[in-house]
Amino acid sequence: MTVWNLLQHPPAAYRTVPFWSWNDDLNKNELLRQIEEMHRAGIGGFFIHARGGLTVPYMGEEWMEAIQVCIEKSQELGLEVWLYDENGWPSGFADGKVPALGQTYQQKRLAYERAPFTDGKEETLAYYVQCGEELQLLTPDHPRSPDFRVYYEVNPYYIDTLSKQAVKAFITTIYEAYWVQFGNKYGSVLKGIFTDEPQFGRGDHPWSLELEEAFETRYGYSLLEALPSLFLETKDCRRTRYDYWACVTTMFTEAYAKQIGAWCGERGWSSAGHVVDEQTLMSQATSVGDPLLFYEYLQIPGCDWLGRSVSEEPLVPKQVSSVVRQLGKKRAITESYGCSGWNVSFQDLKRIGEWQFVHGMNLLCQHLQAYSLRGLRKRDYPPSLFYQQPWWEHYHRFNDYFARLSMLLVEGERQAEVLLLHPIRTAWVEQAGSDSSGIEPYHQSFARLSRWLCQSFIEHEYGSEGIMERHGKVEGGRFIVGEASYRVVIIPPCLTLNKETVNLLHQFILQGGTLIALKPYPYLIDGEQSEEIIRLIDAAMKPDMNRLSLAKMLSGIVSPSISVNDGQGNPIVSDMVNVQTLKLEGSYLYYLVNSGEERYPDTVVTIWQKGTPFLIDIENGAIEPLNHKAMPEGLRLNLTLHPAQSYMIRVVPDGEQLSDSETVTELELQYTEGRIQHLDERWRIDYIDDNSLTLDTCRYRVENGEWSQPLPLIFIQEELLKIGAPVHIELEFEVNAAWNSVIERELYLVIENPEKMKIQVNGNEVASHSCGWWRDIAFKKIDIRGCLQRGRNTIRLALDFWNAPETYAAMKRADHFESEANKLTFDTELESVYIIGEFAVTSESPFVDGGEGVLYTDGPFTIAERPQECSLADDLVSQGLPFFAGSLRLTQTVSLPPDNRTNWVWKFGTRPNAIVTRLSINGKEIRTFLWEPFEVDISEYLQSGENLVELELIGSCRNLLGPHHHVKGEPLKIGPDSFKDKPGWTDKDLDPDTPIYQSRYAFVRFGLSHVPRLVSMI
Repeated sequence: MTVWNLLQHPPAAYRTVPFWSWNDDLNKNELLRQIEEMHRAGIGGFFIHARGGLTVPYMGEEWMEAIQVCIEKSQELGLEVWLYDENGWPSGFADGKVPALGQTYQQKRLAYERAPFTDGKEETLAYYVQCGEELQLLTPDHPRSPDFRVYYEVNPYYIDTLSKQAVKAFITTIYEAYWVQFGNKYGSVLKGIFTDEPQFGRGDHPWSLELEEAFETRYGYSLLEALPSLFLETKDCRRTRYDYWACVTTMFTEAYAKQIGAWCGERGWSSAGHVVDEQTLMSQATSVGDPLLFYEYLQIPGCDWLGRSVSEEPLVPKQVSSVVRQLGKKRAITESYGCSGWNVSFQDLKRIGEWQFVHGMNLLCQHLQAYSLRGLRKRDYPPSLFYQQPWWEHYHRFNDYFARLSMLLVEGERQAEVLLLHPIRTAWVEQAGSDSSGIEPYHQSFARLSRWLCQSFIEHEYGSEGIMERHGKVEGGRFIVGEASYRVVIIPPCLTLNKETVNLLHQFILQGGTLIALKPYPYLIDGEQSEEIIRLIDAAMKPDMNRLSLAKMLSGIVSPSISVNDGQGNPIVSDMVNVQTLKLEGSYLYYLVNSGEERYPDTVVTIWQKGTPFLIDIENGAIEPLNHKAMPEGLRLNLTLHPAQSYMIRVVPDGEQLSDSETVTELELQYTEGRIQHLDERWRIDYIDDNSLTLDTCRYRVENGEWSQPLPLIFIQEELLKIGAPVHIELEFEVNAAWNSVIERELYLVIENPEKMKIQVNGNEVASHSCGWWRDIAFKKIDIRGCLQRGRNTIRLALDFWNAPETYAAMKRADHFESEANKLTFDTELESVYIIGEFAVTSESPFVDGGEGVLYTDGPFTIAERPQECSLADDLVSQGLPFFAGSLRLTQTVSLPPDNRTNWVWKFGTRPNAIVTRLSINGKEIRTFLWEPFEVDISEYLQSGENLVELELIGSCRNLLGPHHHVKGEPLKIGPDSFKDKPGWTDKDLDPDTPIYQSRYAFVRFGLSHVPRLVSMI
């Protein structure tokens, strides 16, 4: 069976593997139901991930029983099960069990101060006296008082990841426990373990009780004597810093990645995961030392990509994919979509995924699928890409797409022949205490170089000097790193290179290899000045520091495999248009991706390879011949590059042919636009899901005291937590209705944990018995039909607000380190309530365009009668659906004259403001639109005279769950703090004192920005 035969139905091994967030009480029947949901959605497996909100004891008997039930169900369905090695993140602390072993196992960071010294609890390592411009270690018999001291602080909530002993304790506590429970019995279905964001610090200098001896054994001089050089400009500071960071990086990598990777490999499991702070040289140096070294030891190394955007810089995915290719690891996993928000579209998901895939990633782990949205769980770096979403039944299309794409990229062999050295070691020598400003110019230069190469379609990878030490060699004029071979090596602007790197580059030049260096050139070897490196740079080619100069120098050695020009013949130069070339089973693949918002019509793509081109349709697995012009040097194609669109072009070289078992579809003919048939802006509403109204503000009182003014519930929760003791509370919501209350209609109040509350509507008690759930298993429906009257209504909830002493203790710990915050679970949570049913929601204040697809209104809101039709000239949010989270079907009749020769194309004009848009004509579904292009040939579905057109628009949970009050309207990076009033790390671009919470409501648009049209094609 070849890859081509599997394109229709790729195996589970290539399919998406999301984080499945176990974040509540775990019901076995519900776990099985959710696995079946995943299977129907085309998901290949899942990582079982403990997160904040979990009420089952982590790693306890009930936890293990739940895992076993899921393994056996997955075995039945053919899904792969993966574990996750922590309760929350960052990985390593084993839910607190390893740090609890004592200070030896706990994380430590270096710090310093000048005299006079504070009398703190820190552990002093050494005192120093000032002698001229240098600080000298103070000996016990020295008569002078110290001028300077270096000490370390202890974080009791995380581990010393430089210590093999500490990491071994983590492996014993988590990994060994899982192996004992499941290893021998479920080896075939249980694939491995994810490790998430391990680190030795975050902007700090790490310390370990094992570091001093390891350093002196390795370098032969005293680390204590040299410690001031890590913080101050001293005579030998660059050598000391180089040695220090090399030592801690090696200790971290060997203690953590190497031990875990070896443990998994010995048992046939795979260690997957990624480190923290992958984005910049500045953050990498003080968090993990060199992320590429870490990737070497994981079977499936990966990266994290957060938020609803992509980057101009390809560093994060390319760092991982470089090591994967060089060391023959096949798969590179990306944890994606965390913080992207409830309104992330399929086009956004596709764009973010493919931007990483064209830069070398090939396995998708979605962040995340939430078991439950109860309480804080709905704000856990949303969205939940799971059953809660109105568009869930269409998710299989996305998962099938990425399964096909993953299979091609995993099995294909990348063709990059340029190696760009990674300058992390320059970051080591430029890190001065907590000041990393000296590193930033080198980061910018490195990123710019990589961008220029991408813009010129010169495929390249990064070279870690640490990996090259062990896997680098020169043969036949090629620079070889593991299984990858390069014709060109580029030295970016930097300060220092490794001695072994310099030796290899000398050999490379002697064997005729091409070495390119760009200013400023390195002048240090291992942090010390050296004449040898000057001789190396003298032998290198030196282009000017601009894209054209670099591309011209490279073009005679490693010409791009492809060129892309616009209709006027101008090269398309964009960070968002990229290519990856692969060889696969005798064919060449050209994976061309537009990750931007710009549309490129009439694009001329030249492929510098002779043969016959085919288009692999990743949406359905079909292979189509491509219209092309054969040239002596290759092929010329005319294509349109829509926003977030990609092409997978397969070129079968001359003399080769497709196998008999491969299916090739006929190529569609091309037409030009003729006359336009405009549709009416008024549409009938044929069907609509229950509408919803979110009530997120209420009055409250404690122990029958005075009622407060209306406040956001999220702030009431914070006020009650400050009391620190159990109290009886009441919440009162107000609902206005403008409808005929005599009409019988279904109406529900949706509440979390209704069984713990006494519920009154307009003073009348309502049974708190649930009649099912809506959107999420925690959102319980309470029947209130006939309870709301015309005019003002009140809904009152009475309950006991309490948290156990252990919960308050956990809250205090959460203030100190993220590992404690990320697993926090409250006993009582106050959340918005919802009213759902057959109604419209109107606002007493107007809806105002806030730009970027956002509408603002001040409210208040009223429940009204639902309209029978709507206008697509206006947004549906302002036509009664501001909080809507569902689908609706619109219809109209279009009359066409008899003309058998006309071909008609449906065009939306602009991207619909919906997650899924389905088009049917005369009762036949034509297409489900998830992403560009938003047009389709409808000729065969039309008839002379009357034609019934149906449009189904499916939205998201964004307008139901928010954030409704963020100062940005719709931020593109969303975390728990996005719903509060102080900026968190997802809003680090704002001033720390910026009030986040605004009283007005912000909604995202829902509907169409333009009325669709029919265009005749001739």
